[in-house]
Amino acid sequence: MSEIVFTDKAYCKIVLHAAKYPYCAINGILLAKSSSKSEPLQFEDAIPLFHGTLNLTPMAEIALTQIDQVASNFGLVIGGYYVAHENLKENSFEKAYNRLTDKIAENFPNSCLVVVDNRKLGNQLDNVALRVAQFSDNRYRPVDIQRITLTPSHTLDLCTTLLEKQIHKSLVDFDNHLDNISQDWTNVHINKEINALI
Repeated sequence: MSEIVFTDKAYCKIVLHAAKYPYCAINGILLAKSSSKSEPLQFEDAIPLFHGTLNLTPMAEIALTQIDQVASNFGLVIGGYYVAHENLKENSFEKAYNRLTDKIAENFPNSCLVVVDNRKLGNQLDNVALRVAQFSDNRYRPVDIQRITLTPSHTLDLCTTLLEKQIHKSLVDFDNHLDNISQDWTNVHINKEINALI
């Protein structure tokens, strides 16, 4: 298994999605650079999917088709799935595992299953608030936290600043887009905000 890198856009959008809906479960897709097993796996972006009801199969299929198309325009692939459980004390991989994670692993053998560790979220982010499992030998295996890197190194400070500015309130997940198709699930406005802070 390789090193796993989360860019500021990927990490911050996961945390912002969890912050926008602290009272319910959330999930989303991670976009990666295509890489070999010997290279670090780098997640470039996160696409928030749903809040509340996570396993809406027809809606997930529509979302995956659109996400795959957008990702390919940027030379990226669907390489992972993230979830934050409804229960703040719950951070197991077993509850996060589903048909979607299987489908991602079929198409991207290095794929990751990421669970937000809700206990590490707060107004001041000091630690990586993710638990990661990587697909290997036909199953997802937990990854040592030492193998997870954030880039740039000040991503936690950047994410804290975004939370202080309440940027999470403007995050759009696919649920929001389905309610109002004028809302942009790619969250270009948040990418601009992150770039401006860098």
